[in-house]
Amino acid sequence: MPASRLRSLGAALLLAAVGGCDFTPALDIDTPAYEPGLVLRAVLAADSTVSLRVTESRDPYGGRLYLGPTAPSADATVTLLRDGQPVETLVLRPDVCDDYSRPPGPDGFPPTFPCGPYQGTTRMEAGATYTFRVDAAGYPTATATVTIPRRPTLTATQEGDGADRRFRVRLTDPAGLGDLYGLSLLRDYTYTSTVTCDPDTGECTEMTETTRLLNSFTTSDPVLLSASVEIDGNITFVVFQDQTFDGQEKTFTMARDDRYGPGDAYGAETVQVAALSGDVYDAYRIEYFSGGDENPFAEPINLPSNVVGGYGLVGAVTLAEVTFEAEAP
Repeated sequence: MPASRLRSLGAALLLAAVGGCDFTPALDIDTPAYEPGLVLRAVLAADSTVSLRVTESRDPYGGRLYLGPTAPSADATVTLLRDGQPVETLVLRPDVCDDYSRPPGPDGFPPTFPCGPYQGTTRMEAGATYTFRVDAAGYPTATATVTIPRRPTLTATQEGDGADRRFRVRLTDPAGLGDLYGLSLLRDYTYTSTVTCDPDTGECTEMTETTRLLNSFTTSDPVLLSASVEIDGNITFVVFQDQTFDGQEKTFTMARDDRYGPGDAYGAETVQVAALSGDVYDAYRIEYFSGGDENPFAEPINLPSNVVGGYGLVGAVTLAEVTFEAEAP
């Protein structure tokens, strides 16, 4: 057989052998072992009573992580400490929370973190440091410490009206670099909650309720624009730092965006600035983060956590608001 044909045959056999191989890239990663623990979750608000949700963690490698919330731990002992000294033992109460005064989550629904069911009577004070110590049978003791942020000084005035209504906001930052803020524009919304009709007369009675919803806004402020993760020019919630205005007064203008058709059902508007603890700020900076399952913080998921001996996040906010009454129709 000629040498050229031998070379061709050898090449064909080599291609056939190579064609049967799988060259899909693969990377072996040594993931950390899962350790069961308690999950602590709360966003404490200055001037509000204390509330903490305690659940049991799920194995992130077990394939059952996203089957819905786990039941709250009913046998935990939750102790609240202030500046290292015990204050009270929290009491297990019904798991109910309809609190719309806290800043919205990145997905637009306030609040991100569920309240309760372990609740107390102590009101959180701005500037104070609190620690939760949680004990439950079969789990290591879990602790979380957070300092309630200092209260920002906020003033705002209205400029223009109707479609040209704008708000000129002045935020006075305390001295000392590192203050973290969240900004939102909220609007009262009245909706029909129930309709009751008399079967004999046919007359119907409507019951209405009022809540506060996010209203997107526009601004030309470079600090807010650079901090926003929203790319369409309209902001619903933005977090930012005081790096460029530490200890000074920051002034900016925000204009309501009415693309979503606010009508007669919409009422008073509120400019809300939230001073955020560091871990809450970090969570907001993670795009699309929305709280998720009861145990989104177990390794190897890279989300902020300040719980020692367990999982979760205990953050804090201090709010400052200015409300403007609804415009006359």
